[in-house]
Amino acid sequence: ALLEQAHSADQVDLMARPLHPDTPAEMAGALAATAKAAPYSAGQPAGQRALRFSLGRLLSYAHRESLELRRDPIRLTLALLGTALLMIIMGYGISMDVQDLRFAVLDRDQTSLSRDYVNNFAGSPYFLEQAPILNDADLDRRLRNGELSLAIEIPPHFMADLQRGRPTSIGVWVDGAMPQRAETVSGYVQGLHASYLADKLAQSGAQTPALAEVEVRYRYNPDVKSLYAMVPAVIPILLIFIPAMLTALGVVREKELGSIINLYVTPVTRLEFLLGKQLPYIGTAMASFLLMTAMAVWGFGVPLKGSLIALTAGALLYVTAATGLGLLMSTFTNSQIAAIFGTSLATMLPAIQFSGIINPVSSLEGFAAVLGRIYPTGPFLIISRGTYS
Repeated sequence: ALLEQAHSADQVDLMARPLHPDTPAEMAGALAATAKAAPYSAGQPAGQRALRFSLGRLLSYAHRESLELRRDPIRLTLALLGTALLMIIMGYGISMDVQDLRFAVLDRDQTSLSRDYVNNFAGSPYFLEQAPILNDADLDRRLRNGELSLAIEIPPHFMADLQRGRPTSIGVWVDGAMPQRAETVSGYVQGLHASYLADKLAQSGAQTPALAEVEVRYRYNPDVKSLYAMVPAVIPILLIFIPAMLTALGVVREKELGSIINLYVTPVTRLEFLLGKQLPYIGTAMASFLLMTAMAVWGFGVPLKGSLIALTAGALLYVTAATGLGLLMSTFTNSQIAAIFGTSLATMLPAIQFSGIINPVSSLEGFAAVLGRIYPTGPFLIISRGTYS
């Protein structure tokens, strides 16, 4: 009875105090004072305020956050269409396929056999023939200004040496500014060269003894298209970047506006608040996942060979971890700019460097190897690539 009397007196005292909501800071202070003076509601025993988990309060707060998200067209557009736009940019921009490379020939032999050798390259879908190279200075100039990606030099007496069975050499100059692309071009050149010589030997009836032959077969991606590898890898990157950033902004935005103070006078618990914040962004992330899956199959032409249910279940666990990471980042930041910057570093760098997109996780060492195994992008990348390939 004494406790109830004291509590009633505190409430009367608070009602007698004038509230002057001239500034957000004054209103926040008044609300905080009210919450401190009224630690429990009327008719509820002291010490039991909002201790029990309530699914109704959680769903109510999730509904409130969904309304805020729906009424903010910028965030909603970024949540739903931002991933689709970035997927188009990254899916086509990171492709390692080499096609329509400009090449030219410095033919010092000028015979029918040397022209036939050049036609072997010109008929390939990987190269586009340009005007012939005149001399060494012209070769250097055209490679330097980027006009050519490949230059072929056919030596004098090329036809005579081949007909007499004497060894001969073909000069190949490759633009090596991008090493990985240069290695791919070199492989194409060597393959076309070996194929041409084999055809000529077969036409002449000559036989060369072979101690061993290597037959290579590519499984899961027989055409060796980088698009089939990059599109399933882009999906995990985008599903951790944008959902985590939006979730962090959802909390930090309330910190900046001061509206989070209103929660102090409500019976919502910390867990209900966090899950209520997280659920709408999990829903929007799953909608983005389904959109990217449809784009991968019908837009990029990457077939889905595995179980869609398994991929969806993995994506649900993955976006739950991604939005949870966004909530974690929101506890360390108090401004939206800091939240964007911090979340970008915490998601993009580990997702690209340590998850197996560029280098296999098994090749990492030390802390990088541990991070690659525990960071959620690594396991989901295996699920994504395995399901598509």
